[in-house]
Amino acid sequence: MSGSAQIIKLNYKTYYSVELNLKQIFILLSCCFALSLWTACEDETPEPQPSSPYSEEDQLLEKQLQSYLSQSYSCEISLVEVTDQSVIVKGKIPSGYGTVYLGEVPLYEDLVTMQHFDSSLPVTEDDFTLVVERYADIDGTKYDRLLSKWVLFTRQESKDEIVSAAHYPDVIHAVQDLEALKLRNKKGIGGLIYNQFISDVDVLDISSATVNVILDSFFHLNQMGSDTPYEYGGRTYYVNEKYLQATLDKVLRVTAKRKIPVAAIILLQRAENCSDPDFGALMQHPDNTGGAYTMPNMTTLESVNAYAAAINYLASRYCRKNDRYGRISHWIMQNEVDASIQWANMGNKPVTVFTDTYVKSLRLCYNIVRQYDAHSEVFASFTHSWTAPCQAGWNSSLEIITLLNRYSKVEGDFQWALAYHSYPYDLYNPRSWEDPLATVSMNTQFVTFRNLEVLNRWALTGENMYKGKIKRSIWLSEAGINSRSYSEESLKEQAAGFAYAWKKLNGLEGIDGLQWHNWFDNEGDGPGVMLGLRKYPDKNDGEPKPVWDLYRQAATETEDEAFAPSLEYIGIKDWNIIEPF
Repeated sequence: MSGSAQIIKLNYKTYYSVELNLKQIFILLSCCFALSLWTACEDETPEPQPSSPYSEEDQLLEKQLQSYLSQSYSCEISLVEVTDQSVIVKGKIPSGYGTVYLGEVPLYEDLVTMQHFDSSLPVTEDDFTLVVERYADIDGTKYDRLLSKWVLFTRQESKDEIVSAAHYPDVIHAVQDLEALKLRNKKGIGGLIYNQFISDVDVLDISSATVNVILDSFFHLNQMGSDTPYEYGGRTYYVNEKYLQATLDKVLRVTAKRKIPVAAIILLQRAENCSDPDFGALMQHPDNTGGAYTMPNMTTLESVNAYAAAINYLASRYCRKNDRYGRISHWIMQNEVDASIQWANMGNKPVTVFTDTYVKSLRLCYNIVRQYDAHSEVFASFTHSWTAPCQAGWNSSLEIITLLNRYSKVEGDFQWALAYHSYPYDLYNPRSWEDPLATVSMNTQFVTFRNLEVLNRWALTGENMYKGKIKRSIWLSEAGINSRSYSEESLKEQAAGFAYAWKKLNGLEGIDGLQWHNWFDNEGDGPGVMLGLRKYPDKNDGEPKPVWDLYRQAATETEDEAFAPSLEYIGIKDWNIIEPF
């Protein structure tokens, strides 16, 4: 604060602390006004503006992407259909518009920075249908145009000019007809693994689950041990099938037998932590600066082909009519992307630049798995943030969700969904019903168990639906209630927190299920955090906590009786806790 500003503040205080006549007041105010003018004239140097945390290149790309997403175009691509051998593109251009071409935008290219289109066809009719071969030979790679988007442009000397929004495939022909798996109830388990407590799937009547799938744990560029060769896109990769047999196969056969929908959480470690560092280096985003996991590298043909190969392998293995290896019916891409610097690191990026890359990851998985399962959905993963970031340097979830909606409207809709982590605002505090920053408002800072009505309204609003008609799935794919200790009081508190959360969740049609995290208390969740339905398996033999029994009785005839003690604990008369707004 400058010296003159301090004087003005002092005079302002004096004005209130002594009695002045009107003349004195007039003189005082005149002096203050003159002083402020003198101060303004004395320092004509503008205040230094805070520097942007983003590179100049990223700032420019952010502006280009925002301009593209907000622009209206005179021409239109209305439908893209992918068959086993062809890509069919339909669209319209105004009569007499001039010479227009159809251009391809491979997944590893950025539309707004492309100078010229390598692959193009002239459009000769106003209402056109063009057919191109599905596969292209690019530098020895058999690139699958299933992954591309398509755009109309006019040729210009310095830079081709796009005259339509780009468009991804709308219709993808499936090679088989798999049964759609439905949730019987809203009870699920997050991070399900095969162990001595697998009978909980039946005892708790589990209706959904998630499994963690770290791609580099089984997929390699170099053959390691008894890895099996796997051909994709003209390249040879290697798969550790023994690892899959001992892990995913065992648990997914259990869920498939019971027709339980399972979502795979797709993750990529940083190169330095990978068993095959070469695969890790290829997959790691070139701007990665750290974090637990990396955003996949979507910038080169080689990296996109390897990423597609890994997803294609999983889809072909776990989307079969005979469920030979088990079944994956949903796909959660990366983890908590509003906290990208920690969980999907591609450096510090503007929100549209980040979301543009995330859309590519979502589209790659969606387009590939829809060949094997026409009912598959891809989920975008978020923390309990809504309009406020959980930490400085993160994004708010709503920013990214709004951009996902915008990309869908501009480039063709696809059936993405929300994997939300609606923990209490304070992870340690089981009393979610008291969350101070979770209000029943679409402008709330956070969405916890306290205000799930916000997610419900979002899901049931037409502009957020797939094709404007079909509700997007919402799974609370990682959420639970903490017990502060194993004291009787703490365990009652955890049980009451679950009862409250369940009654909220079960009364909202827009939210499909809860995949409770964690099945067991786990030191990896952080010191003092014990979210499990069961106690520590190593220290306490996985003993069930009171919340385990409450979970068992949820969605049964004994639910109300079992939940009754929690009413008194919370201090409410009944479970009429859904707030209309």
